[in-house]
Amino acid sequence: MALDKVMIGARIRKIREEIFEESRDKFGKRCDLTERHIGQIERGDFLISLSSLDMIASATGIDTDFILYGKGENNKLQVSENLHDIIERSDKEELKMYYKCICTIKSYMNKTMNRIKK
Repeated sequence: MALDKVMIGARIRKIREEIFEESRDKFGKRCDLTERHIGQIERGDFLISLSSLDMIASATGIDTDFILYGKGENNKLQVSENLHDIIERSDKEELKMYYKCICTIKSYMNKTMNRIKK
């Protein structure tokens, strides 16, 4: 199956805009790539390098098969949509509770990852 650089770029743009809701600059910082490089990839100016693909996949948690081929249902997109629905239907107190839970989980995960890296 041939790689389509324009479709790959469109999927990366979708990830950036719909999941992370970030500017190219902020997304580039997340992925350790320049804003210009992200723009070139999104426009399909060239085929994404393995290094850039790895950086984007690692920084976003998006499966490379989805980025390259659009294969399978991208679970992260579905999770993002579900979370958005939960947030939209929640009152202020529920949102505070969700936020505290997510921050606690994130803190635990960061500590665990730091121990693994050592």
